[in-house]
Amino acid sequence: MPRTLPLLLLAACAAPPADAPTEPSRDRHAYVWSMAMDSTGRDMLLVLDVDSASTSFGQVVGELALDTAGGMPHHIERRVGDDSLVFANGWIANRSWIFDVGIATRPVVRATFQSAGGAMAWAHDFTRLPNGNVLVAFNGGPGAYVGPGGVAEVDRDGAVIQSAMATMPGLGDTAATPYVVATVPGRPRAVVGLGEMGMGPDYPFHDTSTLQLWATDSLRPIALIPLPANGTDRGHIAPSSLGTTASGTMYGNTFYCALYRVDGLDGDAPTATRVHTFPGGTDETLCGVGTIVGDYWIQAVAALPGLVVVDTRDPANVREVARLELDPTAHRGVHWVSVDRSGTRLAITGDGGPWLVMARFDPATGAVAVDPQFGAADSSMVGMRMRTMAGVVVHPHGVAWGP
Repeated sequence: MPRTLPLLLLAACAAPPADAPTEPSRDRHAYVWSMAMDSTGRDMLLVLDVDSASTSFGQVVGELALDTAGGMPHHIERRVGDDSLVFANGWIANRSWIFDVGIATRPVVRATFQSAGGAMAWAHDFTRLPNGNVLVAFNGGPGAYVGPGGVAEVDRDGAVIQSAMATMPGLGDTAATPYVVATVPGRPRAVVGLGEMGMGPDYPFHDTSTLQLWATDSLRPIALIPLPANGTDRGHIAPSSLGTTASGTMYGNTFYCALYRVDGLDGDAPTATRVHTFPGGTDETLCGVGTIVGDYWIQAVAALPGLVVVDTRDPANVREVARLELDPTAHRGVHWVSVDRSGTRLAITGDGGPWLVMARFDPATGAVAVDPQFGAADSSMVGMRMRTMAGVVVHPHGVAWGP
């Protein structure tokens, strides 16, 4: 992460799972992981009605107030699992929650966890395994935010099945900080992006430009995957998101606005090749979360602010095909984007305030546009200002789609 961001802006998202549409949308709710606008308000999971045929479309129809305040709700899974569970973390709280949203409007806490066997903590990202368990990327050591982290497989209650430290030959302890994790479809492997989440604007960040290949059956790191520099910018620094396209190729972006193709994941010597550069790439104009629909990579770009869509069908000629540009005054710091199961609806949040925008995506062409139906009818603002059911304004970070 960049060195100059205040704590509230340490928002990274999450590593995208394989987001290609696999079924008609059954996502009627969006679960919005939210923090208070100051450190005294309670952390919240808000339930937003996103069924356009509903009389309460665009309204908060449920909520769960937690026992933490100022815990910094951060990463959440992009979609609720088939088990009606969704994993999420609170960064400052150094705590993760497993929410049960089987009754959409009345979410409950199934379990919480903090560390993996006392060896690692500071959970940051989650991805599902074929067996229903979850891989968790732990960003640091078990106590204070120092030392190497690792990866753990946990069950539906957060109990550790297996875990391993990220340390390996050729990688110093300050770089052994799993930030994002994504499974390799059809193989007992995962790719981990290494980078520090940090602890506020004075945290002494260490630049990282490395991915790791992991085995997931007997959990362990297998190989380092350096992100090559181009000698002209910082695009190789700070991995942010990972995902696999419908064609089976994995890509990953960095906070400093480069997109890399990751090859050779069947072997023990994978490589990464830079294939595209997005606008921005400074500490003030970062590229946050990316996600995938089919063979399109959709990137949150703070410099616009908005989204950039690139077509990866020709891996040797990745090209931009669409943009969505939002109001730079109302929608500063676009950071998060997640897509529903149909691949046609996008949830967008940012670091710049209490707003949430919904967009429509065309999986056939890559075209993207603001959803004109979503938002207050009496407001000129695109999207909506997020509030609790009692009307208290909150700052949304991650958004998970679900029934």
